[in-house]
Amino acid sequence: MEVPSITWLLCVLLTFRLKSANLLDCQQQLENDTDAEEACENFYEHACGNWYVSSRQRNMGAHDTRSKWLANMKIQLIRHLESSHEEKEEEELAIFYRSCMSGDQSVKYYTDALIQSSGATFPPFPLFPLFPHNSSSNSSFDWIPVNAALRTYGAQGLWRLLVLDNWQSADQRIFYLMPPTFEQLGYGEDEMSEFLYERYLKILLMELNLRVRRAGLLAQKLVAFEKSLRNLLPTDIEQTLVLRKPQSLRDLELQLPGLELRRYFDIILQGLDWDPSTLLLVANIDYLRDLQGLLLARDRPDPEILSTWLLLQLPVHFELKMHDDERLSSQQDRCLEQLRKLMPGALGRLQMQLQLGDNYQDVYDSSIQQIALLFRDLKQQFELVLNETEVFDENLVTRQLAREKLRAMRLLTPRLQDSAGTGHPTTPMGGNCDENLIQLSLNLARLEFRQVFGEPVTAVPADPMSVNAYYRLKLNRIELPLGLLATPLAQLPSCSKEADAMAKLSAGLGYILAHEMVHAFDYDGINYDAAGQLANGQWPARAIIRFGLRAKCYLGTRYSNATATINENIADSEGLRLALDTYRRTRKTASGQNLRTFFLAFAQNWCGTAATRGLGQQHSSHVDRVNNVVGNLPEFGETFQCTATSRMNPAEKCRLW
Repeated sequence: MEVPSITWLLCVLLTFRLKSANLLDCQQQLENDTDAEEACENFYEHACGNWYVSSRQRNMGAHDTRSKWLANMKIQLIRHLESSHEEKEEEELAIFYRSCMSGDQSVKYYTDALIQSSGATFPPFPLFPLFPHNSSSNSSFDWIPVNAALRTYGAQGLWRLLVLDNWQSADQRIFYLMPPTFEQLGYGEDEMSEFLYERYLKILLMELNLRVRRAGLLAQKLVAFEKSLRNLLPTDIEQTLVLRKPQSLRDLELQLPGLELRRYFDIILQGLDWDPSTLLLVANIDYLRDLQGLLLARDRPDPEILSTWLLLQLPVHFELKMHDDERLSSQQDRCLEQLRKLMPGALGRLQMQLQLGDNYQDVYDSSIQQIALLFRDLKQQFELVLNETEVFDENLVTRQLAREKLRAMRLLTPRLQDSAGTGHPTTPMGGNCDENLIQLSLNLARLEFRQVFGEPVTAVPADPMSVNAYYRLKLNRIELPLGLLATPLAQLPSCSKEADAMAKLSAGLGYILAHEMVHAFDYDGINYDAAGQLANGQWPARAIIRFGLRAKCYLGTRYSNATATINENIADSEGLRLALDTYRRTRKTASGQNLRTFFLAFAQNWCGTAATRGLGQQHSSHVDRVNNVVGNLPEFGETFQCTATSRMNPAEKCRLW
């Protein structure tokens, strides 16, 4: 069967999305949004000078173009969910949303659910000490079933159990045993976080009818215990996330007998067909070994402290009573986040219907075909570049390895019709928010556990609130979440000229795909082969030196914090060059006006201010992500007729590939 052309798909999408009488001149529309700032002196200010967000959008988190897209989607969803609906799926989304907004929740519901799930029996010794009993403080406490019960609701306990892609196999999911996150407690010497967290725990304990003084003293002890857990982590927190080679459950049991991992998995996987002898886990052995030592030491934690800390992890997981004083927009955003986590498939389908119309499935399927063709064209263009680059001169073997990696790269997109990944409830929603949260969390956890033993991974999760793309280094694949596919980036621009429509698409989604593609060949990417395996030494010294000499330009004075941001700077400039070259190759009749459309559309996707990050941020500012990038492309200077002395036409233009 012959692959459809991009022009044919364009016509199909135009039929779905547009009425010919209302088509816009995209180039003129982009020009209308520009500022008087001279394009050749500061292209970011020229393209983004008139960009702004409304107060409503700011309240929903808008600070740049992408977050504005997301804010608009949230506002549209909120309006829809707050009205009445007839469709069953939409109705359940609305019922959950309204129950979440009611704010009528109870700590006791979560503690009772945890006690029941962990099989607690009160005589002769109750599992939790917050209820009347006569046992001494030295009584034993069986923490294994409680720790496991927490995970059945998606909450962390003494460790986190994650379900992620196996770093050795892109088509399999696997369990990861990681340390807790300690997000509420904070890290380092953050005394304010500790104070607020202690006060929060005190409030939860008082909600369980403890007297004020006892609740305060117990909260202090709970914070001290959690700090002892946090102290088991290395100074460099990021080291806890290093991926390790999977081990069998049997091997981990031998190394960590005090954690009783077999019994833990027997509880959370109850009802599933699984074989303990073949179960694989990636684990942070250092943390788990130290945790075992802490729990088995002669001065091990008081059973009252350990059991109470575990008891409160479920309400803490749901951030219960943490948002009593929040403003309306924050409450709406939080309830949408709950839907995003617990009912992503249903929320995603509603979102696409609101964005694309009633025939959203057909439009979405056509968009996925269009994206696949864009990806194919970008790969073909990149292979032409790899065939010609001086980096691989006189080294045919390395050139072939690079081509094989590019050819093996995959693009994963979510499937709207994939009901297995929706997290949709098996029981109807009710008016009680606590019951809805617990039931949906149980369903989601069961779904995650089934995925470990289920079908191969063929689609990314349908995350309706993520507007970023990702390149998975150890899987050699690009992932496009559903939220990104609901933005204007992935929707065919309504332009009067086909060439302008393709220019906007290429500068938007085409650039995003190209950016992620280049990450496979940046300073980190060159160390991994076509299968995503670490392959240090596959490139000879000659190729490494040539790569380094050409990449050195990205460490120049134009780039601030260049050492930390070099990979993103490479992906930005080389990605836009790849998107432009692909557009010009597939649209041989593209004019100078079409190129103006291309560059303006690219820049206006970066308007606004980037979210605040720490010192280790990997991306340059939005201003630099526009000005430094277009300054590396001679075509920009030619299109806007920039002089040799203008800021956007520097003498040194970085080019790696």
